[in-house]
Amino acid sequence: MKVISWEEFIIGRSEEVGGSKLAVTIGVFDGVHLGHQALIKYICSSPFVPTVVTFRQNPSQFLGGGHIFKPDILNLEQKLEIFKSFGVQLTVLIDFSEKFSKINGRDFIKLLLKGNSVKLIALGENFRCGYKLDTGVNEIASLAASLGSKVWISPPVMDEGQPVSSSRIRQALALGRITEAERLLGRNL
Repeated sequence: MKVISWEEFIIGRSEEVGGSKLAVTIGVFDGVHLGHQALIKYICSSPFVPTVVTFRQNPSQFLGGGHIFKPDILNLEQKLEIFKSFGVQLTVLIDFSEKFSKINGRDFIKLLLKGNSVKLIALGENFRCGYKLDTGVNEIASLAASLGSKVWISPPVMDEGQPVSSSRIRQALALGRITEAERLLGRNL
């Protein structure tokens, strides 16, 4: 699996990007739980290069104004190893910064799609991005379609009547419910 920076990706200098048709999923991927795995499996089953766009560090570490950072479930190296085990061929790492945090979602998606041959974006139905999370999946799908790309929106992955989420995993771990956390992660800790 090739790992490149966001800057390399948006200027298209990496040989992994130039001319390749990509299937992309985007997110923090804390824990790489069953919901994240559904997105990754989908891009890996496409005819395009499976690509994950994620963050070198969790954006919650840098956001003020009521955002409380909760420790990551996995570190970056662990996430990269899991991506690779699923067949991801390219990972793009964003260095989250004050400047990056001010980009609106539409501009972020335009940068993602500009010149990089992204043909498919796979997102969870609650995905939002951009400054103050200003852009949701419907806006992304519309923008992507206007630029020649398709968006696949995954239904939530459910467990015992509730969506699988990193918050649920953190709560289970905090309460010592290791079996539940492992079930939501789809693997042993």
